Amino acid sequence: MPSLKELGIENVIDSHTHSGGTDTYNFFMGNIPHSQAVEDLELKAKLSGVNKVITTPFPGTSYFNAKVLVTEGRKEPSGQQDFPYQQENFVLVNDSKRFEIIIPFACVDPTTKVPEQLAFIGALHDRKEVFGLKFHSLACGCTAFQIARSGIADFAIERNIPILVHSGLDQLSHPRNVIKLSETFPNLRVCLAHLGGLDEETIKAVSKHRNVFIDCVPFLQICRAVEEGSDIVSFPNLIDPQHPAVSLNRYFNNLKDHLIWGTDEPWTTSINANGKVRSKNSYFDEVNILTELFKISPDAVSSITYKNTINYLYG
Repeated sequence: MPSLKELGIENVIDSHTHSGGTDTYNFFMGNIPHSQAVEDLELKAKLSGVNKVITTPFPGTSYFNAKVLVTEGRKEPSGQQDFPYQQENFVLVNDSKRFEIIIPFACVDPTTKVPEQLAFIGALHDRKEVFGLKFHSLACGCTAFQIARSGIADFAIERNIPILVHSGLDQLSHPRNVIKLSETFPNLRVCLAHLGGLDEETIKAVSKHRNVFIDCVPFLQICRAVEEGSDIVSFPNLIDPQHPAVSLNRYFNNLKDHLIWGTDEPWTTSINANGKVRSKNSYFDEVNILTELFKISPDAVSSITYKNTINYLYG
């Protein structure tokens, strides 16, 4: 497959990936994926012709005892870190320094030792080593409202950095929570991940808020969920599973300046420990959607891979 650059598609930014270590929860659960090195991510992006990659640590943090979390469903400090994501953020930043195309975001947990987390991340930001934040509602066990209560939203606004927020149709992750957060903090740039589970009300609301963006990751997994009638996506929606590029263009036509592209790598492939396959694609498969979309609308590709992402990153 020719790279994006060979096709004349340039300045592409992948807005949503994970790297720099291991997700302790998925590692103990036996789910795939559970790890990825920054070096491997950088190689996939370069071979595809992707110019820049935003990456975050994996959702799980070894601050908590993964075995207790998996077997007993409760959070217990492991004693391995002083506060959540201390080591995960450090390792990601340290590994990313070798690669010019990598843009690191730091993970945050708004429930535990927030001042310590923000002091650490603030020092990284002062040295221009992180450029945004990532909050995963399921990993942290709380809704997006905790971002407001914890002071994380104020921190992000003060430093003019965006927050990427996991979203889904479960109670903790519902995208409407993020819409309400953005209304409370109109100067906070926030990105809803995973197309908000295709929630129709959310899709309509995103375009009405200048500070809200939404990513489409991983799009082939979303298409498969629609094809299977999965409860992780909402119906009705604009997806035709057999025509991903056409479907993505439909969402671009609805969302315009608010839609951004990414891969969720390494969750391009997702297989549960019980053998349930949610998706079995590669980084290159997700990138190929851009190739097909370019044939339909070069403007859509330029917007979702660069223009909109730059606005999300820097305002």
